Amino acid sequence: MKLVISITRDEDASQLIDALVDHEFRATRINSAGGFLKRGNSTVVVGVDDEKVDAILSLIRQSTEHANVYVMNVGRYERL
Repeated sequence: MKLVISITRDEDASQLIDALVDHEFRATRINSAGGFLKRGNSTVVVGVDDEKVDAILSLIRQSTEHANVYVMNVGRYERL
C-alpha cells in the first residue's frame, strides 16, 4: 500500500480530482497556502495498492501543470 501526496496549484486540483474520480480512485483534497507569494495550493492525498501508483502518477502528469509528488509506504491500513 502506498500513500501518494500531490501538492499543486488550486486551479489544477479540480481537474486532478475529476480525473482521479473518473478512473475510480478515491482522493482527499486539502486546501492550503504557501510559498513565497502565499498563493493557494491544494494537497491531494490518495491511498492505493502498489501496482496502481504508476496510474496515479500518470493522471497527475496529465492533469496538472506543476506538482510536487510524494509516494510513501504505508505500514498499516485499516478502514473503520
